[in-house]
Amino acid sequence: MPFGILDPKLPAHQRVPGTVHLYEAIHGADQFTTANLKRDGNIILVPQPSDSPNDPLNWSTRKKDFILFIICLEAIMASTVSPILASSTIVLVLYFSKGFQPIALLTGWHLVGAACQSVVVTTIFVKYGKRFPYIFASAVLVGSSAWAAVATSYRSLLWARVLQGVALAPFEVAVNASVGDMYFVHQRGVRLALVSLSIFGTTFLTPIITGNVTNSLGWHWMFWLVLIFSSVTLILVFFFVPEHVYNRDKRLDTDVVGDDLAQQAPSDSIVSSDVADDDNEKIPSTRQQEEKETYWHSLRLFSGSKTSRPLWKIFLRPFALLLHPAIIWGCLTQGTMIAWTAMIGVVLAAVFMGPPLWYNEVKVGYMYTGAVVGAIIGFAVAGVLSDFSAKWLSRRNNNIYEPEFRILLVIPQMICGCIGIWGFGFISSDMYKYSQYLPPFFFGLETCGMILGAVASASYITDAHRDIQIEAFVSMLLFKNLFSFALTDKAYPWLLESGIKRCFTIIGAVQLGVSFLTLAFWIVGKWNRYIMHRYNILRILHLE
Repeated sequence: MPFGILDPKLPAHQRVPGTVHLYEAIHGADQFTTANLKRDGNIILVPQPSDSPNDPLNWSTRKKDFILFIICLEAIMASTVSPILASSTIVLVLYFSKGFQPIALLTGWHLVGAACQSVVVTTIFVKYGKRFPYIFASAVLVGSSAWAAVATSYRSLLWARVLQGVALAPFEVAVNASVGDMYFVHQRGVRLALVSLSIFGTTFLTPIITGNVTNSLGWHWMFWLVLIFSSVTLILVFFFVPEHVYNRDKRLDTDVVGDDLAQQAPSDSIVSSDVADDDNEKIPSTRQQEEKETYWHSLRLFSGSKTSRPLWKIFLRPFALLLHPAIIWGCLTQGTMIAWTAMIGVVLAAVFMGPPLWYNEVKVGYMYTGAVVGAIIGFAVAGVLSDFSAKWLSRRNNNIYEPEFRILLVIPQMICGCIGIWGFGFISSDMYKYSQYLPPFFFGLETCGMILGAVASASYITDAHRDIQIEAFVSMLLFKNLFSFALTDKAYPWLLESGIKRCFTIIGAVQLGVSFLTLAFWIVGKWNRYIMHRYNILRILHLE
């Protein structure tokens, strides 16, 4: 029972998927046989790379970081369009002669578009890899931004926003999974923090910039700028992001394989299940007569099917995973904090553009400065703590790594997030009395907590359930976007009926409860990993 984590009583030669030997162990302290495993110094590589030069795990760190940097740039552009209207609400209300709620739904339906497309794009990711969906989504972003830039009616802009949601979906779903495809366990923490900052954190820069753009050039120019920059990133994605989904022998995925190994008949068959028998099964020879892929060959849009699983099964898997306890925890840990952020955006538009402050779109945009600072601090804290805590706790756990070590980030998330939510609601309810600088401060705390929660959930799912990570992130996206849509749809009536202070008191209490769920998950998470692989939901529903 390491650090309070309940440990299934298994034979010494077996283990729960996700539990891996991370460091070279002292003689006699091994829980698992580690002979013949590849290492980076004294760190055992998880997963094990093949010998093929085309295996992304064998690419240089510089190449992988460059690829991830470009994907993150495109993710920033795709994510930018979500809050792009936040500081221009009044301008759009006057332009289209609509109320606050229809303008808020320009963002709400955008999120619905992303949610719906996420399920469709998953089938492509799992079946054919990530290169084509990334390129397709980048092209859709360019086209939809051009549409929004020339829109003159509410309906036209609404459909352009839905299409921008379609462009966003692949990046919200798959960038975390790309980290899992290219990096070893001990390298993922800081990269996943960078991904969370790119998808969620940098979006708070958008209202600051677009407030000034709208004031100086008009709201159409927000989309013209997205069109210009997304055209550049589309070119970068096409020429510098190769396919990085690679089918290696499943026995090399030492963080995924399981106890079917002990039951298999031929010793050289490919397997993937739950508890690995390391004494009976040696890591297979991976000498492959593969030639290194040329640069020009890497530019092809498709590189063949990645799985024999039918498309209809892939399509249904994210819905089935909404019954998975780890995915439910991930949905709540990440999705609620992001939804509260959307709620704060509604308050900024509704309250600060009215009495007593009477802010214009430029000043409302500047209210997001605190959120930008909070996101950067959250990224820095998560980047340092995620890998450090995992390595530090592994050292003190007989060199054994447990994915639950990643979720310690929920502690600072709870502190920052709850204080930020309650503080923002309390101060914003009476701006006649309090300083105008306090709401951005508390907004920054909430945003810091949001980034920490996003990194904690993404890191845990990637390390504990990498075999279903794409489908898991789709499930989380569905929850996050549909929950955020419900809030944007009902936010104004709720605020008018209950008042800002009461609304945010309730929201903070809900978030505190969600955070305390992590304590229970810390204790039973390893048991859940064992049970969910032993009694696989997807297998039971014939979706394997």
